[in-house]
Amino acid sequence: MAESDNEPIETKKKIPQLYETENVPLEEKIIHQKYRIEGRGFYWFIAELDTDGKLAFGYANLDDEEMAEWGYISIPELLSNGAVLDDDWKPCPFFLAKRRILKERDENSQAESWSSFESRKTP
Repeated sequence: MAESDNEPIETKKKIPQLYETENVPLEEKIIHQKYRIEGRGFYWFIAELDTDGKLAFGYANLDDEEMAEWGYISIPELLSNGAVLDDDWKPCPFFLAKRRILKERDENSQAESWSSFESRKTP
């Protein structure tokens, strides 16, 4: 089967090539994929991808909004460090992708708070 990085070739064909969207403002770039490391708050948004699917242009956030930045991302390096492709991700503009992340983090924070509260209850 012709797949690399657990991603079918037909998915890669839908993602713009490197530099293809360079004239699109960052806030409006379409984020086609999201990689993440569970439990760490690390995520990477992919806006452009080279033809072999190994180098991408996108946004990296290592759980620090102040230090998050746009740049080139090595997909094999992400995978070798435990990042996984979010199969449920639906492409959307960057500004909406950021809102989705904030909403996910808020929901996770609320769930963790509830879980902590429940564990402190005495039987």
